[in-house]
Amino acid sequence: MQITINVPDALPQERLKQRIKELEQSLITEAKFFAVFSKQQTAIDDPWTNPDISLPTTDTGIEDFALNHGHYLYGLDKQ
Repeated sequence: MQITINVPDALPQERLKQRIKELEQSLITEAKFFAVFSKQQTAIDDPWTNPDISLPTTDTGIEDFALNHGHYLYGLDKQ
């Protein structure tokens, strides 16, 4: 990532250094928050990462549903 900052020529050098340090600290804080937040979201919201096997299942009464799911879901020919 690249950030470009335009500053006026009249800005004192010490003030510029102070402002850059403030921006660095702000970016570090945001990056830490994002890293923690994205890990939490992945662990909580992704059913492939954290499947909930306690969810109820539905008995369709169709004996060959697993074999011919394409037929029942999409109208394809039975196997």
